Amino acid sequence: MKKIILVILLLNINLIFSQSYFEGKNLHCESKDPESIKLFNLGVETLYLNKSLNKKYLQMTSNIFFKAYEKDTTFCDALFFTGYTLRLLDDKKALEFYILADSSYNKSIEFKTNLAAEGLRYGTEKSIRISRKKYSEIIQLFPDSPEGYYGFALTSPILGDTEKGLENINIAIEKYKITNPKLNDDVIVLKGILLSDNEKYEEGLEYLDKVYSIYKKDFNFKVHYSLCLLKVAEAKKDEKMKQKALKIYEKIEDKDQISKEIQEKLIF
Repeated sequence: MKKIILVILLLNINLIFSQSYFEGKNLHCESKDPESIKLFNLGVETLYLNKSLNKKYLQMTSNIFFKAYEKDTTFCDALFFTGYTLRLLDDKKALEFYILADSSYNKSIEFKTNLAAEGLRYGTEKSIRISRKKYSEIIQLFPDSPEGYYGFALTSPILGDTEKGLENINIAIEKYKITNPKLNDDVIVLKGILLSDNEKYEEGLEYLDKVYSIYKKDFNFKVHYSLCLLKVAEAKKDEKMKQKALKIYEKIEDKDQISKEIQEKLIF
């Protein structure tokens, strides 16, 4: 696995969590057990009122959701909300509950997207491969949603299949444009990185230039921006641009985290 970790992109990854579902409506596995329903509704109310995300109340809310599940072990939504509140607590057990919820009900975009995002946040090779699997399932089950394609592309620099990643980010962009012609910055920077990984440096530079002011301090951005500047400068024999590339490169801390493949190209 590549050493470069897309930290900023992981922070910006889209979580599918509709307002109606957040309010405990349109559930996937509604319970018929009165006590379980009562506990679940109490958990939703407590979660909804805890706008400051007080950890004490989040832990209490997570316990309430889990008790709702214990009362009715077919209640996949109670499992998911247990995981969600644990995620708000930065508890690594969130991944386990997301997996259990998705295993209980395999056709929820909320379950799959949040599980995939948590797998990326967890950061192990195994969890990232789980994320890739979930994004692939989203593409299959929800082909009109851009989220599966975006997530697939997001995992590509980590898993090393950046050509497929570029294909998927292009599909995601077309689908995002249907509802919002103005692309989010995280989509733009991801396409720039994937273009760089596919040695399309001039086009990559165009995308990275668009988000320079936002990502100029980010490790991954600096690596790919420097690389694109260098390769375009070499092609155009532009010494000024080459010096700019070197200046960006010199600002990169932890250069040992740059993948061997990219490091071999960053020769000034």
